[in-house]
Amino acid sequence: MKGQFRVINSRISLEEAIQELRNKWEQDKWLMIQTTTEKQRSQLQNNSLHLWLQMVADELNRQGFDVRQVLEMSKRQEITWTAAAVKEHLWRPVQQAYNGKKSTTQASTSDYPAIYDILNKTLAEKMGVFVPWPCKENMGSAA
Repeated sequence: MKGQFRVINSRISLEEAIQELRNKWEQDKWLMIQTTTEKQRSQLQNNSLHLWLQMVADELNRQGFDVRQVLEMSKRQEITWTAAAVKEHLWRPVQQAYNGKKSTTQASTSDYPAIYDILNKTLAEKMGVFVPWPCKENMGSAA
């Protein structure tokens, strides 16, 4: 079970994990276990994140802000925003500062709204760019 990650979401998977832990204990007489009850981000959140990243990129481009301007870099060369650039240069640094996790796959369901709020507030206050989070209420039938 070295470095193994396991989701226990049923009585059967719980019993299997307990048996595996017992076997490992009998073998090594030592265990270190870390548990969490916080769920990983949902597929809907993941889809919404990537849609929002693209929407931010499109809006920043529409308003004429290139990556270097937003990141306060040299204004000599324009770099057009992409969803990947928004994720790498805006979302990921805020996420890492917020929860210490670099990968968006490590974010929990409660992390996404908080990180979005931080980023959206900053974009709105500093650049006048507001992009709502994609959801049924503000996307019509697109979400």
